[in-house]
Amino acid sequence: MDVTRSIPIVLCLMPPPGPNAARTVSYPGVLRDTLRHYGLPFTAVDVADLAAALPAAGVLITVGDGVLSEATKTALREWIEGGGEWIAVAGTCGLADMLGVEVEGPAFASWGGGVGTLGEGYTKPTLQDIRTAHIAEGLHHFNGLPVRALIETVALADAHDKHGRPTGRAAMTEAKHGEGHGVLIAADLPGALVRIRQGIGITRDGVPASDGTAPICDEVLKSGDGFALDWDFDRQDVPGVPGFKAFLEPQADQWAELLVRTLLRACERRGVRLPMLWLYPRNLPAVAMLSHDTDNNNPDLAKAMLDVLADLGIRSTWCVILPGYPPEVIERIRAAGHEPAMHYDAMTDGLDWSPTQFDRQHGELTRLLGGPPVTNKNHYLRWEGDTDLFEWCADHGIRLDQSKGASKTGEAGYNFGTCHPYMPVRRDGSTVPVYEVATPTQDLIVFAPAPLAEALTRSVLRAHGILHLLFHPAHIATAGVADALRAAVRNAQEHGMEWWTAREIADWEDARRAVCWEGYQADASGSVCVELSADAGLKDAVMLFLHPQGDTERFGFRFDTIAFSAAAGERARLEFQR
Repeated sequence: MDVTRSIPIVLCLMPPPGPNAARTVSYPGVLRDTLRHYGLPFTAVDVADLAAALPAAGVLITVGDGVLSEATKTALREWIEGGGEWIAVAGTCGLADMLGVEVEGPAFASWGGGVGTLGEGYTKPTLQDIRTAHIAEGLHHFNGLPVRALIETVALADAHDKHGRPTGRAAMTEAKHGEGHGVLIAADLPGALVRIRQGIGITRDGVPASDGTAPICDEVLKSGDGFALDWDFDRQDVPGVPGFKAFLEPQADQWAELLVRTLLRACERRGVRLPMLWLYPRNLPAVAMLSHDTDNNNPDLAKAMLDVLADLGIRSTWCVILPGYPPEVIERIRAAGHEPAMHYDAMTDGLDWSPTQFDRQHGELTRLLGGPPVTNKNHYLRWEGDTDLFEWCADHGIRLDQSKGASKTGEAGYNFGTCHPYMPVRRDGSTVPVYEVATPTQDLIVFAPAPLAEALTRSVLRAHGILHLLFHPAHIATAGVADALRAAVRNAQEHGMEWWTAREIADWEDARRAVCWEGYQADASGSVCVELSADAGLKDAVMLFLHPQGDTERFGFRFDTIAFSAAAGERARLEFQR
C-alpha cells in the first residue's frame, strides 16, 4: 500500500530583500496564520531545504520572490512534471515559464527602480472556475508582481488598475507541465490581508464618502479614518434600501478564501485527501456575536435589554463604560451568563488617548465587574496610531477587541474587509496576541436600515465568518429597535448560527490554534488518518476530509466529516475509510 506519512502541504516563505530594496510581497508570515485559522495542516521549510522536502509534498506554496539554486530549480521542475502542484504568491522564484508568465519590468529604469511592482488595483476573474467562484466583482490589491500571460497559459484573473481599467497584465495564471501545474497569484495576498484588515496608521481625519453617507471628516480620530478600501468600487447596493450602499463583500476574507480554494483544487488534482479542522464546533456554517456598549449607563434601559435577551434565550457581550451600571445591574448581567467587557473611553472630555488612561479604566472596570475583562471595544471606535491599542490590550490580558469598524452609516458592512477573527501584525511582521473581530454596524433602525442585517447575514454565511451586531441599551426603547434585534437574532438562528459571547469566540479560536498536527497517512483506497494533539482541548470539533463525494460542502468543495472531542493534552487519532 502506497502510504504518505508526512503532512502533504509544504509552505516556503522566500527570504525578504534587504532594506531600501523593492519587494512584491509584504508580511509573508501572515499566510502561516491564515492556514492555521482555516484549520489546514502544513510543513514550513526554509529555501535551503526545499528540494529535500519536495518528494513527500503534495502541494507546494511559495510566498514572495527569491533566488533558488540551480539544483532546487531542477528538482522543482521535475517534481511538477511528475504531478506536483505549485502555488506561487507574488513571485516566480526564477521559474516564470513554469507559471506561464513573463515578468514585466519597470516602465523607466531609474535610481531606486529596477524591480517591477504591481501597485494598487483589482484582481478580476476572467473565467468560471471553482477557485474564483466566490469573488463577486474584483478584489482590491495593493502590490504584487506585474506579469503577462504567455499564449498557452490559462489566465484565471486579470489585473485592473485602481480606477477599474484593464492593464493587460495577468493576476492569476495556471500552466500545465507534464502531470502537474504551476499556479501564480500575482497580487501581494498577505499584504492585502494586512492593509485591508488593519488599514493605515491614523494621525488625522480620513476622506469622506462623496455621497454624504460617511462624513468621517469630524475632527475625531477613529478606526474608519484609516480604512484602505474604496468608497465607489468596494461598496454595494443594500437590497431593499434604494440609495444605501455598504461594504457587503468581506474582501480580506475573500483573499484568504482564494488561497484556500486554490489549495483545495491543487489537492483535489493531486489526489490528496486534505484534512481541515473546521472553523466551528458541530459543523456550524458560521456563528454570531451580539455586543452592547453601555453609553449613559441607564439601569432601566439595561434591564429592558436584558429582558429582550432573556426572551431570545441568547447570551451577549456588554462593553461597560465608566462609571458603569449600579452593582445590582452588573450582577444581573453576570447571572444571566452574559460577558461583562471593557468600553475604553477616549472620547469624553478630559479622557485622552493614552496607555495611562487605558490602564486606569481597565483597573476601575476590573473592580466594578468583579474580575478583569478579556474583551474590549473603544467608545465611538476611537483610534490613533497603528497597533498601539492592540499592544495595550495585550499588556492587560485583553484577548479580543472590536474597535475596527463603522462609526458612520455609509461605512456599514466590512469596511475592514473581514468577518473572521484575526491577529494583527506589527510593522516588523510579528503578531500581536489579540484577536480583532470588527464591528460592521451599530443599532439597526437608528444607525442603519433593518434590511442590512439580512445582507450581512448572507455575507457571513458565504464567508463562514462571524455575524457581529452592536445594539446599545440606550436605544432599546426606540420604536422598532427591539423588533429589529429580535428579527436579526432569529434569522441568524434559522440559518444555523449560534450566538456566542466574544470571550467564547476567543476561547474557541485559541483552542483550535493550539492543535498540533502529529501525522498524516493516506492510501489509494481512499482511507485517511490524521493524528493531532489538542493542548487546550476541543469539544464537539469537526474534521473535514476532502473528497468529491463527501456529504458536506465548504468553499465550493465536498468533504467527508468526522465529529470528535479531545481533552486538553490528549492525542487524537481520526480515521476515515471509503
